Amino acid sequence: YTTLFRSMKITIIDTAAYLDTPYNPEFVSQIKNIGGARWDSSRREWKIPAACVEQAREIMRRLFGECDLPDETRRVNVKLTFSESVCGNTRESLIIFGKQIARAYGRDSGAVVGGDVSFIEGKPTSDGSRANYYARVPAGAVALLRNVPESILHEDLPDGVTYEIMPDETAPSREALLAEKARLTARLAEIDKLLA
Repeated sequence: YTTLFRSMKITIIDTAAYLDTPYNPEFVSQIKNIGGARWDSSRREWKIPAACVEQAREIMRRLFGECDLPDETRRVNVKLTFSESVCGNTRESLIIFGKQIARAYGRDSGAVVGGDVSFIEGKPTSDGSRANYYARVPAGAVALLRNVPESILHEDLPDGVTYEIMPDETAPSREALLAEKARLTARLAEIDKLLA
């Protein structure tokens, strides 16, 4: 069977489970602690014994704030402010709150912004040497992370990075709801007069 929630999926085939998750170097490190775990390059997914699915889900919850199963975790939009320059690890993505902020593919390649991330001010670049390159977000940059599980906000941030939960712009304000109620009540009164 296959289960899917957001960008994570676990597919079980016979005695094997295939894990499709966003890239996170810490996830790679921890999934390798499961005996029999290996990267399946043809599927571009991690393969583990099906009996270890719950252990994999726990790793997903810890690192991404969610797993492949639907849950009731509240999701928020978060604004990150970089008061200092922040660099990713050599040849790895810069990950904050389980989201890939940026990834460099070479010293001079620049950096690619991850999914669910938008830079409002500044932009990530690449830096380092030809063999040991990394993504760097400069001081003064501001990024918006969408769809962050609130349960992961306890995670430590790199030095020089602060966050703010953004108000949910999809929810109407109380004033907007009261104005709509007044408009609808007036319209209902008009309809009652027409029907009488």
